[in-house]
Amino acid sequence: MAIVDRLVLFDIDGTLIKTGRAGLRGMNAAFQRLHGRSDALQGISFAGRTDRAIVTDIFRALGLDAGSEVMEELREAYLHHLAEEIRKPVPDCEVLPGVAASLEALESRQEVGVGLLTGNYQRGAAIKLGHFGLWERFTFGAFGDAHADRRHLVPVAIAEAERALGVRVPPARVVVIGDTPLDVDCAHAHGAVAVAVATGPFSTAELAASSPDLLLETLEDLSALLGVVSAM
Repeated sequence: MAIVDRLVLFDIDGTLIKTGRAGLRGMNAAFQRLHGRSDALQGISFAGRTDRAIVTDIFRALGLDAGSEVMEELREAYLHHLAEEIRKPVPDCEVLPGVAASLEALESRQEVGVGLLTGNYQRGAAIKLGHFGLWERFTFGAFGDAHADRRHLVPVAIAEAERALGVRVPPARVVVIGDTPLDVDCAHAHGAVAVAVATGPFSTAELAASSPDLLLETLEDLSALLGVVSAM
């Protein structure tokens, strides 16, 4: 029986799924409910960032207290509204091309551990992926609850994989798949392999500027993805 000796970590939004901006709507609804602001995310950068970082920036921009109790209350309100928003029949809400085939191919390889590396709160990730029947496909991951800075999530994911799979995988044998330059950055910050996929808000040219180890139009290019995983 093969032992897991490499990890493949997927981002969620823009990489695995699109939610029709359910997260944005849910966050705005939470700030409206708690602080009377329905446009809280206006002017806030959120692509590739953690929920903790986004919420911290919003509180700062609005001049509001960002203590732990206030942050927790906001998170709970957001998760409540996210669960409502994700069920609404809106355009651009789908599993992205090549995702199902990629997961099936990677899961069939006993030497590969497949997990998540996402800026979403863990329960937010469960709500989003659960809507599409994908949450149960992942046994471990690193989430935005753990740290505001996405760079810190790679070692978190490695530690979570060790707990779930019983093996310690070095960063050089980790693949991070995402749709933003920040996904590439967090991988390279630890010597991991960065795969950028242009199914999110960034073009192939914009992603190429971040120097990923592999750049894909979509995850339908399964042979290229598996080639990178096999070459480690």
